[in-house]
Amino acid sequence: MRDKSIAVLAYALFTLTTATLFLRPSELFIGIAEWPIYEVLILSTLVLTHQSIQGHFRWYYLQRQPVTLCVVGVFLAVIVSHLSHIYLSGAIEGGTLFLKTLIYFGLLVTVVNSPARLRGFMMTVAICATAMVALCVLDYCEIFDFEFIQHLDDYDGVNDEDEVQTTLRMRGTGIFQDPNDLAAVIVVAGILCTYFLTDQSFDNLKFGWLIPLIMLLVGLLCTKSRGGLLATGVAGLAFIIVRYGGKVATVSAVLGCCLLPLIAGRQTEVDLEGGTGQDRIQLWREGFDAMKSPDLLFGVGQSNYVDVVGLVAHNSYIHAYVELGVIGGTMFFGCFFFAALQFYRMIRIPEGVTHPELLRMRPYLIALLTGWATALFSLSRCYVVPTYLVLGTCAAYLNLIWIHTESGEPLVIWNRGHLLRLVSASACTFTGLYVFTALMAR
Repeated sequence: MRDKSIAVLAYALFTLTTATLFLRPSELFIGIAEWPIYEVLILSTLVLTHQSIQGHFRWYYLQRQPVTLCVVGVFLAVIVSHLSHIYLSGAIEGGTLFLKTLIYFGLLVTVVNSPARLRGFMMTVAICATAMVALCVLDYCEIFDFEFIQHLDDYDGVNDEDEVQTTLRMRGTGIFQDPNDLAAVIVVAGILCTYFLTDQSFDNLKFGWLIPLIMLLVGLLCTKSRGGLLATGVAGLAFIIVRYGGKVATVSAVLGCCLLPLIAGRQTEVDLEGGTGQDRIQLWREGFDAMKSPDLLFGVGQSNYVDVVGLVAHNSYIHAYVELGVIGGTMFFGCFFFAALQFYRMIRIPEGVTHPELLRMRPYLIALLTGWATALFSLSRCYVVPTYLVLGTCAAYLNLIWIHTESGEPLVIWNRGHLLRLVSASACTFTGLYVFTALMAR
């Protein structure tokens, strides 16, 4: 009984920890600005679950959940990327910062250990993320003025009179200051709200989820994020393919391509020959150039992309390959590769999943993974908590899947064969990114 109470308390504290990622009390209430609320909550959760969390990082369980194994690999790659340059303080600082993210990921897969808890966690993310977006929309539309929200006047070229033009883009709060960051969160929240909108257990109350969905759509348009719009489209297609099949997805894609220019404006204008598109490709090329050296294996060092190129890559995969080398970049890529592989293996489970709600979640979580993975093509977010929130949610779900099958066997077990598959897929991805950059850079 005592262990059950501790587990419930740990889950509650972790839920509050997640809520503070989106609704930061220190920004909402000036009087508590200096209070380390997030740190206290996550450390309290860790104290309550320190024995359980250790199990997920033992070799036996790492083999049975390669996503966790790859996250640990990223942590080690961060440290090695600095040690390879004899930069001890960088290894300590970078390792410490990513350790905080690793702890969050570990707590997520530890405390979210039942379908009911996963559902509650998803609802927390949906509500808190939507609430944050609502505050930003109200500020952006000048309905309320929140001092802690500052939007971005983004350079948008010059007109015929050689006058500089700017576009006002909506920013988020806290760690979501970049409009593309906020757009990625909107995609996540939109998928989760759609999941609850289709939940028959809510009866007619489920239609109340249309309100946050409308707010999120407005927010996505206010960010004017091309990456966010692309992530929305890819996530939507992934959902439709899994739920309704390829033919329906093809028709939906055609209709979407016809309608988007009418409602999204700037977000549908993609120019790889000039503007921000070409600027980013130039950043990628300079990053790849920095790898043509002894840094190929272990990278230029975590957080050193800016020092080498002048700006971040605005592409998490290239950013990881350049900073952590092909080994660390492969570990980062592997987090998404093994999550996707396990979702694919679900189709091949002979006896199927015995829990109906877990089965209903599948297309939504596939959309969640693909949407975030797509958003990372326009963001450098290799080490931050939101990326591992998405990965952790998928890992927690996939852990539950193999528990709720008759065989009780993991969907993927780390072995030599899967190592070769990871290396091959990572090599193809790295080569594809490099060739694309070499061809498109001007």
